[in-house]
Amino acid sequence: MSRGYTWGYYVSDDGNTYAWRVDSDYFGFPERGWTGPAAPGTIVYPRGWSPRRVVGHDTAGNRQVAIVASPAADLWTGVSHTFTINGTDDLPHVCTVDFSQAERLNMKP
Repeated sequence: MSRGYTWGYYVSDDGNTYAWRVDSDYFGFPERGWTGPAAPGTIVYPRGWSPRRVVGHDTAGNRQVAIVASPAADLWTGVSHTFTINGTDDLPHVCTVDFSQAERLNMKP
């Protein structure tokens, strides 16, 4: 069962630091690059932007995603090729990275 959420620091590609509300379990996984907890008053990551992330699959072949909080994080640099998610069965599941996706602005026509 999840332990709630933590406001962690997310470092954008342009070097700005923002607050991001992250699952407390994932906050504790160093390969994702979370630091903090974020100080009160830290600007929240802008709405309309998608954060950097890696996309992978679990042992059952299901697609899984992990937000990567820093461009220096092991998941982003390729030092780590796996990440862990909490399954709907409340068990940890190791996922293999298939590809990464950079930050992007979500434009609506």
